[in-house]
Amino acid sequence: MDKELFIATIKKGTHQLELRELLVNSCLKNTFYIVILLKNIEQINDKNSTFSARILELTCQKDLSILTPYLDSFCNLLAKVKLDGVVRPCAKVCELLMLEYFSKRNKNIYHKITKIHLKKITSAGFDWMIGNMPTAIQAYTMQTLYLIGTTSNWIHPELVQVIEKNIPTGSVGFVNRGRKVIKAIQTNTALKL
Repeated sequence: MDKELFIATIKKGTHQLELRELLVNSCLKNTFYIVILLKNIEQINDKNSTFSARILELTCQKDLSILTPYLDSFCNLLAKVKLDGVVRPCAKVCELLMLEYFSKRNKNIYHKITKIHLKKITSAGFDWMIGNMPTAIQAYTMQTLYLIGTTSNWIHPELVQVIEKNIPTGSVGFVNRGRKVIKAIQTNTALKL
């Protein structure tokens, strides 16, 4: 798929499975298309930002290392995104990044993520946890913050405090995930989801 067709297809914003797969495969073949997705995501209230974020998430699920040249741009966007449809895929990508980073399975990702990236992901994560975000966003973010907290002393106590504050009004999914995270923190064991 050439650049013009890629941009036109993204602008359609259609969620047809065939088109999503075509867009994801195009990103995998031409990593420059990640730049187009990130620019669209930066258009905060544009419907293309939601669709572009979803395509970025699906692409990262297939090959997370494709994002590494653009980590600065991605992490800079995290504080700006507000729409649930954009935040959810961004939160999922953060979770994927942290799972790879802390498992150290992918050396390319491990060596590309900096302390600044971790700080921006942490800051955005706490904003999403404190804000009135849907359960999926908070569930991804709990795991992300839990993992980062394994190397930063202040994160776990803050995370527990936020989760405990939200449990009385949280959904069943939030309560279940929150209790697992709290238990892992309090018993100093690995988080089992």
